[in-house]
Amino acid sequence: MNIRYFNFVGGANVMVSPFLMADNDLEVADNINVTYRLGAILKRLGYAQVGGALDAKPITGLHNFRQSSSVQKILATCNNSAGTNLTLQWNNSGTWEDIVLSSAWDGYEDATVEMEDFLGHCFFVGYDSTDGAWLPVASLTGTTFSTSANVTSMPQAKYIKRYRDRLYIANCYETSARPYRVYYSSVPTAGAITWTVATDFIDVDYSEAITGLGSNWDRLMIFTEYSAYMYDQSTKKNVWDVGCSNHRTIKNSGAYMMWANRDGVWVSTGGRPENIAGKMMDFIKFGTPSDFFAEVIDEEYHLHVGDVTVDGVDYTNCSIIYNIPSSTWRWAEYSDQPTVFAFYNDSGDDRLYMGTQDGEVMNHSKYTDDTPVYSDDGADIQAYFKTKPFDFGIAEEYKSLRKMYAYANRAQGLQLKSLVLNKNSVGLLKPESLGQLNKYINEFSPSVKNGELLQIEGVEVGVNPYFSLYGFVMDIDQVTNKK
Repeated sequence: MNIRYFNFVGGANVMVSPFLMADNDLEVADNINVTYRLGAILKRLGYAQVGGALDAKPITGLHNFRQSSSVQKILATCNNSAGTNLTLQWNNSGTWEDIVLSSAWDGYEDATVEMEDFLGHCFFVGYDSTDGAWLPVASLTGTTFSTSANVTSMPQAKYIKRYRDRLYIANCYETSARPYRVYYSSVPTAGAITWTVATDFIDVDYSEAITGLGSNWDRLMIFTEYSAYMYDQSTKKNVWDVGCSNHRTIKNSGAYMMWANRDGVWVSTGGRPENIAGKMMDFIKFGTPSDFFAEVIDEEYHLHVGDVTVDGVDYTNCSIIYNIPSSTWRWAEYSDQPTVFAFYNDSGDDRLYMGTQDGEVMNHSKYTDDTPVYSDDGADIQAYFKTKPFDFGIAEEYKSLRKMYAYANRAQGLQLKSLVLNKNSVGLLKPESLGQLNKYINEFSPSVKNGELLQIEGVEVGVNPYFSLYGFVMDIDQVTNKK
């Protein structure tokens, strides 16, 4: 009798007992992809550096400035080499070039910078949490930086978002800190906007500071740590008791708005949000949600959770990834420490860009690239997956395993291991090597006795092209109970 396991599109599930896991779930899904080609487990691709390092300091802001549909550039902020001033740089065909700031941002080292496009300008706000200082506001067109163009009388702020025909800024400083206030610009006149701080603002809460802004469904969303407000340029409503921990987790994918807080990852299409983090909740609970950040690329929500320990295993530079069409999770560990994500439109192809702790910007590869990248900027990628313990769907006194067959259209050095579980060995046994895949059909003979469970692990470390595993067939004997 053959039992087939070719469906692992359930993705990662770290929150249930192995006996409650579905056959298509994975107990571990680290540096793999189960959704690009349904029915196959693939090793994730890597990334390559965009130009050289900026100033070997952490990237604090990263933004695809689309000045127009045909003019764009990737912008990044980081400290200067001395760590005394904040710099703004742009990538000029592989070379990072400084944009002249005069002395506007001197002394604002470490500031987290948020950027927004409007009227052919990129607008800047930000905050230095180390010194408790709001970044001076500014705008950019081309490579011309200004502290006056469209920003005269504009308050300083932590967050910025375009909604309809105005700019909105939140958690502001205007003569004093105003963490509950949202200021907004005028409607453009002759291609310019103005700011009237005496009248053009709205306030929320008064006890919880604003933690982020979003825009979707023709509404502006204003978040605090515990609440969400919806604004339509006429009325403001406190719509949900679901807050957001970090502005940089708020991302849209079509009608879906997604964000994160201490309780999980939330998604809404305008109504009551749904928590989709159930299968990955430990990655949220053992992380620091106020430090999370995210980006959406190709209908996948990449949420960086940093260094976390889940089920006794340490994960470093970790992002959890939610595939929206299939509603499945997986995770990745990067060789470099990301500090911010951004999308970049490369001739119509959205790319995941990552700013890193050491002042570099990375471009994550795709399976559709002409030349995919198989390393993390030259470093090995360790792919690792683990299935649930299989009982082959038969009561334990009725089974024995004769052979196991693994099918891989791209073996690429994938090593398979087996973990046999019985009443004497749970938590004590170490995986035993089955062997390396080297052909389309690979035959193995795990030593599994009646009543035992078989768990399969896959490991591949290196810079090899990605593997692609279709799954397994278990050839079992059905033993008759003669009692």
